[in-house]
Amino acid sequence: MAPKFLVLAAAAVALLVTHEVRAQSVEINPALAKVIEAAKKEGKILLRNAPTVMGGADGARIAQAGIKKEFGVEIPIEWSPAAAFGPLGAQLLQEYQAGSPASTDVYYATPPQIVPLLDKGLFQPVDWAALQPQRVKPEMVEGDKHALRVSVALPGILYNVKNAGWVKNVHTSADLLKPELKGKYVTTPFLGGFDVLLANDAWGVDKTRDFVTKFAQQIAGLLPCGAQDRIAAGEFQALVLDCAGTWQNTLKFRGKGVIDNQIVNDMAQRRYAYLTILKNAPHPNAATLFTLYMISHDGQENVMWDYFGQDVDTLPDSHMRQAVEKLKAEGIKTIDVTMDWWRSHEGIDKQNQALAKLVAHH
Repeated sequence: MAPKFLVLAAAAVALLVTHEVRAQSVEINPALAKVIEAAKKEGKILLRNAPTVMGGADGARIAQAGIKKEFGVEIPIEWSPAAAFGPLGAQLLQEYQAGSPASTDVYYATPPQIVPLLDKGLFQPVDWAALQPQRVKPEMVEGDKHALRVSVALPGILYNVKNAGWVKNVHTSADLLKPELKGKYVTTPFLGGFDVLLANDAWGVDKTRDFVTKFAQQIAGLLPCGAQDRIAAGEFQALVLDCAGTWQNTLKFRGKGVIDNQIVNDMAQRRYAYLTILKNAPHPNAATLFTLYMISHDGQENVMWDYFGQDVDTLPDSHMRQAVEKLKAEGIKTIDVTMDWWRSHEGIDKQNQALAKLVAHH
């Protein structure tokens, strides 16, 4: 009896030790220790984003517990809802130019929103690699240390599995123009995902305009990105293109066979999103810990993957890495929209706004 008890006791101790090692897996180097001490004094994190971004209020709650676990410091996160990336960015710029404290310490967005604001000096640089070299890969740090990659989207057709089986037969953009699909799908009012096609090294302006002119005659209406619940409810069959392409991966929909994403081969793109620290952030060090948590294994798994359906494929333990590798194996080439890519394709956002007028009357 005694030997068996000892074996069980040893196993229990081993489990506790393993859990403790996992809980303290972050190496606290001198640079990170300095940030932690400063974050303690700041005492809170202000977080504003759309409710669907990074889990909204649920994501903030999980992140608060995660920061305590990863870095050993309790920092309350005060979350409040905000508009989409663009309008929020415009508001943050107004606050900065007015000399006011930022209403959020961190800003999550994509290159179309971040690059123009970066040029206006809105963000502060952080030596991310020095703070967590074991986790931060060099390619994750962009914009001269002003932005850190935290997720990647694979825009495609968001569709209802039960009433839009036809989507499985859509492989190229030409398939979307088939007469039998007229009125079966919607698009976004701002033509999300079409902007990159305008690049000269993609489709170019003429081909994209020609396609959108025909495409506008096919759509049944307009829906914003983040309309996954309406697609799931069967109110609409499909959204072309959905901005994220990842809602089927979230806790809400995972494994339920309700919605899915279909990549259109010649429109395939890999779009990165970033966290940035506002130059006028009231709590910049606490915001730095929040950002580091979001790229930790727990942050990627428990917030980005569970509530947003995406993580960053740059990390070896990423779910999206598998999705990207699958596309490569199928010979599908993606347009990789990084900050450098966006900066080198100036003007496509304005060209896309002009094209969006072709679908505006639906």
